[in-house]
Amino acid sequence: MNLVIQPLPARFDLTTAVCSYGYYVLAPNHWDKAKRTLHHPFRGARGRLIATKVSQNDGVLRVRSSASVSAAERQTVRRQLSRMLRLDEDLGPWFKLHAAARRKGFGRLYRSATLFEDIVKTITACNVGWAQTVRMNQLLVDHFGRGGFPTPAQLAAVPAEDVKQVCRVGYRAERIVRLARDVESGKLDLNTFEDATRDTVEVYRDLRAIYGIGDYAANNLLQLVGRYDRLAIDSETYRHFREVHDTPTPKTASGLRRLHRRIERHYDRFAPYQYLAYWFELWHRYAFAA
Repeated sequence: MNLVIQPLPARFDLTTAVCSYGYYVLAPNHWDKAKRTLHHPFRGARGRLIATKVSQNDGVLRVRSSASVSAAERQTVRRQLSRMLRLDEDLGPWFKLHAAARRKGFGRLYRSATLFEDIVKTITACNVGWAQTVRMNQLLVDHFGRGGFPTPAQLAAVPAEDVKQVCRVGYRAERIVRLARDVESGKLDLNTFEDATRDTVEVYRDLRAIYGIGDYAANNLLQLVGRYDRLAIDSETYRHFREVHDTPTPKTASGLRRLHRRIERHYDRFAPYQYLAYWFELWHRYAFAA
């Protein structure tokens, strides 16, 4: 397969798009920094894996694979890659609002091929060090996804205790397996979260209704479905804001609440792109490794 994707959005750069958000580090992704190439296994017909190399040359994206694929599978690969790189998102209003981000072409935060994968990765990223998150996802791919990220069907068929023991995910195992079973059975329709006609408050409420998804996780998932008008605030956000905006460390719970409100007010001027404004600061300051 040699799939060419064009035209690309204005100011699109593959390196910036991939290295914009930490999920690009998690399996089954592999970013070749030297060659500026993304290696990713897409799911084709009947769940088979199609190993690909994605690169940008002469203003187009090229998706190469030694596998023989059908016309339907080519469209599946195109659709999944478009989601990962947010090729269909109109960032014109964001670029008008944030000149520095426009100059850098920043705004297409990397995400997974499916929302299911994004939710599982968000679960594995909460209340744990990043190195452990990386390990959890690698084990999920190796043991249950057979080289790709496991599908709802693959995880729904596994006892939670097996996922816990094999993938070292601890209490997250029950959350991951229950999510997979709810999706596989049709009890949970993930398409509803990516319906642009719905109100953000309503989508947030339904995300919180997913077993194991708290406030931070729900707000993070909002940006993963293209809604940037809410911040996912945690200890890292507090640390970043104190350092960048010369804010003292709160000594009391009430002081922490005031800091929280101050953070929200600071980024409100970028509405409805508050999350992108915050993440641009983080990305620009710490330069997620390309």
